[in-house]
Amino acid sequence: MTVFETNNAIEAAFSKDIYAIYLRKSRSDDPEEAVEETLAKHKKILTDLAARKGLFVGKIYQEVVSGAESVDARPEIQQLMKDCYAGMYRGIIVVEITRLSRGSQGDAQKIMDCLKYSNMNNGVLVVTPTKTYDIAHNSDDEEYMEFELFMSRREYKMINKRMNRGKLQCIVEGEYMSSYRPYGWEVTKVGKKRTLKPKPDEYEIGKMIYAWKIAGETPYAISKRLTLMGVPTYTGASKEWSKETIKEFLRNPVNMGKVRWNDRMQVKVMADGELKTTRPRSNHTDHYMLYDGIHKNDAMVTEEEWKLANKDFKPDRTKANLKLTNILAGLLRCQKCGKMMHYQGNNKRQGTAPRYCHPVGQLCKVKSVLAGDVLNAVAHSLKMYIEDFELKIDGMPSVNEDAVAIQIDTLKKEMRKIQRKLDKLFDDYEEEIYTANEFVERKAKHNERMEAIKEQIAALEDTVPEKEEYEEKVLRLTDALEALEDDTLEAEIKNRYLKEIVDKIEFSRENNDEFILDVFLK
Repeated sequence: MTVFETNNAIEAAFSKDIYAIYLRKSRSDDPEEAVEETLAKHKKILTDLAARKGLFVGKIYQEVVSGAESVDARPEIQQLMKDCYAGMYRGIIVVEITRLSRGSQGDAQKIMDCLKYSNMNNGVLVVTPTKTYDIAHNSDDEEYMEFELFMSRREYKMINKRMNRGKLQCIVEGEYMSSYRPYGWEVTKVGKKRTLKPKPDEYEIGKMIYAWKIAGETPYAISKRLTLMGVPTYTGASKEWSKETIKEFLRNPVNMGKVRWNDRMQVKVMADGELKTTRPRSNHTDHYMLYDGIHKNDAMVTEEEWKLANKDFKPDRTKANLKLTNILAGLLRCQKCGKMMHYQGNNKRQGTAPRYCHPVGQLCKVKSVLAGDVLNAVAHSLKMYIEDFELKIDGMPSVNEDAVAIQIDTLKKEMRKIQRKLDKLFDDYEEEIYTANEFVERKAKHNERMEAIKEQIAALEDTVPEKEEYEEKVLRLTDALEALEDDTLEAEIKNRYLKEIVDKIEFSRENNDEFILDVFLK
């Protein structure tokens, strides 16, 4: 057998080995189809495939997670990789290779390393309905799989951006887009729009909770009253209400006919030496963006009543939850020493205005500056950024996203055709239809066309995200600027808007000269 092994030859060589089936419900699957239906359909496709090829299936691994989830958040793929490293399987059978990973480059590399170096460095085959990949012994397979995983990740990011943009638009129009049902409400549709309608029993209880709170009862007293009345809790998991549940209910703006956007920001944090994504729960009653909901006419309470019920809530007794007065907290840093600048509020007794300075005892000699001047400079920088991005957007050709998507899909289809030609080319060479020179020449021609298509796809992928990125930045910058210049907003809210788009602000000043401010975006 020559070095140019065919797929059939590979499968025949390992026909007595054990294979694993991996199933994952993906976002790209039919949204109208139940999870069980999707998994059952894919299971049948793969078990039939294994039967046709004479592959013995030892175990089926299945899970329902986003393909973009970290490997660490996917227990079944983790177990499958451990078993592969232990030498249990010669191959993995999947519907398509992107089922293995749509996550970060790091996660894709973990998968690739497992496929290449597990099974005592003999590698693990990946069997799909269209092709068998042997990346441990075939560099073309390795390159093709790397490209597919890379493109799949980029496609996922584009889909995610479109979904977020579409979700925001729905919320602006008053739709309720949360995945959970709030207490007192049922999720329904008005036409094609997702909204809320009162859930009779809970709705009346909810109105009573607000009335009791406005009358002066504490969340603790209300929770005890409901428990004694035998009122079922939201989940029914517990017979006792808690004050935290009451607080959370009272703070929910859906009860006054509002819908919210981005009240729980997604942030990345380091935990156990790894970068992880989390959505910490806010302790505040103010949210990033509130819009009138379609259900506004069915509001449980008026906006005034909602505010009355929430007015005396105090933040939790932690330093992190103390009322913020510094608009630039966590952002403004001295360029010379690298330390955060300290906000010094106004002192009526001394007649001093708020300033930014170094904390007492700090050896850095950079002079302090009026806080108002710094904030004006930040606002000016934001305006400059907005103008710059708008000019870039105006200078870009109009992009039809659907047309781009069609072009990319067409190119991907061509790639698959070329891959099939390459597979056949190996087969033909094996059967001595082509000479070695003819084989090399034809292979080079196909590879050259494959590389050209990859470049075309990358260029097309870049056209949409770049404009989308600029438009998103303009939106966030405008929100931050409007918040900064709104005298009715508290410092904490302004700070949160700024941190949505600003990474850091560096301040420098020599003696009593004019200060310099550099605003860096995320």
